[in-house]
Amino acid sequence: MIKIFLKGIQLIVILTFAFEAMGQKNLVPVINQQEKHLLLSVSNGKTYNLFVSLPKHYDASDSVRYPVLYLLDGSFSFPIAHATRTLLDMFGEIEDLIIVGIGHEWERSYEPWMTNRWEDYTPSSDPKSDISPAYLQYFDLPAGSLVSGGGAVFLDVIRTEIIPFIDSHYHTSGDRGISGHSFGGLFAANCLLTVSNLFSRFGILSPSFWWNRDEIFDQEKSFSAKNSSLDAQVFMAVGSLEGPSMNTKMSAFADSLQSRNYQGLNLTTHIFENESHNSVVAASISRTLRVLYGKKP
Repeated sequence: MIKIFLKGIQLIVILTFAFEAMGQKNLVPVINQQEKHLLLSVSNGKTYNLFVSLPKHYDASDSVRYPVLYLLDGSFSFPIAHATRTLLDMFGEIEDLIIVGIGHEWERSYEPWMTNRWEDYTPSSDPKSDISPAYLQYFDLPAGSLVSGGGAVFLDVIRTEIIPFIDSHYHTSGDRGISGHSFGGLFAANCLLTVSNLFSRFGILSPSFWWNRDEIFDQEKSFSAKNSSLDAQVFMAVGSLEGPSMNTKMSAFADSLQSRNYQGLNLTTHIFENESHNSVVAASISRTLRVLYGKKP
């Protein structure tokens, strides 16, 4: 009995020391809360899961407002982001923000997730890719199930439906970011070049810049001809094992952005060694939070 009691005292001492080291003496950490909503879009008739991660001291009764980071592929990216921000918040490594994961249904099958993201995240139609056996066979999809080019409609869903919904339900500041992986990274990059005053922070992760014969590079070239400024904080990342179609193209796009000397552009890039297209997801989400929302020393 005495031995156990002493161990308990020792544990309390250790925990107290840990909180002092974090500058949180006598404070019990508050765990970040999460909520979920379903939104039926009037623009495209699709239902989206909206997963919301709140700052640990969020209080609906006060007047404090927070920046919002919108995550694409929220069904898998949001759990990673919520768990990661909870740990980062524990040690005060990132600023307070609201994270919103925008997700497609995938609880019983990958098919609705794949077909919906294929349409929503691609900025243009590419019929050749739509019938590619590499995707249809791998995901066991029927012919004709992949239809690309719905990016503009999905962007309208975000702008006219999802953002107003979040703004009406939570204390948002108007400071918005967007982050996506693969096709989601392509969508985020397209937003960077085509939408002004909607997002100011961008996570462009393992972007599918090969889409439709590398058209994103033509977009950037056209953008540079008309613009000398690009007021945005951008983080781009890829895994070293993703291959040249991903690594080389991401680096080339980053080099193009840097070469323009855009006024207001803050660009950070990173290649995660020994990470594949899928294994890099968790690492890149964590780094996105730290780069775009990390507290300055």
